[in-house]
Amino acid sequence: MTVKAIDHIYVECRSFERTAAFWQGLGFKLAETWGEGGHRAGALVCGAARVVLAEAEAGDPERPTVFLAIDDPLGMSEKLRVAKHVEVATPLEDTHWGTRWIRVRDPEGNVFALEARSR
Repeated sequence: MTVKAIDHIYVECRSFERTAAFWQGLGFKLAETWGEGGHRAGALVCGAARVVLAEAEAGDPERPTVFLAIDDPLGMSEKLRVAKHVEVATPLEDTHWGTRWIRVRDPEGNVFALEARSR
C-alpha cells in the first residue's frame, strides 16, 4: 500500500522528433515507439531512468506527469479515500495499456500517477 519507486516520467510534446532528440542529447536511448494515425509515442531509457514521450493530440501539451509504482492499488485507493490533504484527480481505474492507476494532484496543480502493473 506504499509507493515502491518512480516508474517513469510521462511527457507530452508538440514534436516527437525534437523532444526525443533533446532526451537523446542527455544520454537517453530510444527503446521503443508506438502510435497510430499520426500520433507518435515512445520510451527512452538511460540506466534505470525511463521517460515516455507522447505527442499531444490537440492543443498545448500537459505538464509532465511522474508515474509512481505501487503494488496494491485497491489498498492505496482506500488509503487516499481518508487522506485529508490529497486531491484524487482520477479514482482507481483500469487503463487501456493494461495497468491500474489513481491520479492525484498536489496543491500546485501537478498531477502524479500511482500505477500498478497488471499481474
